[in-house]
Amino acid sequence: MRELHQQEFVFFTKGDNVANLNKVMAYVVENEFTNRLKIVTLLREGETYSPELMKDIEVLDRAYEQIRVDFVAMQGHFGPELIDRLSAEWNVPKNFMFIGSPGDRFPYQISELGGVRLII
Repeated sequence: MRELHQQEFVFFTKGDNVANLNKVMAYVVENEFTNRLKIVTLLREGETYSPELMKDIEVLDRAYEQIRVDFVAMQGHFGPELIDRLSAEWNVPKNFMFIGSPGDRFPYQISELGGVRLII
């Protein structure tokens, strides 16, 4: 049971608003046996994340004190290759990774992501 609580989950965000991030936190608390969540945003070269995103994550980290939230901003392109690499590097199974609902221009089928789940 301790291993399950310490298993980290990952949520990929495009800079979601606080309401969507709150839904993610609530889902994890209600449905998963973990106390660790890594929120990841991917940036293009020269791009930065908004200060509001960091403020929102800090508020949610305080509101959901039972979950340790880590925020990672990294350069990269979201896709199957990145999922494979991060799953191996972070020792996080792909089915412990989440994304929000993809838009119409999302270039992949969900099945191509190797088990990544939709959370919103």
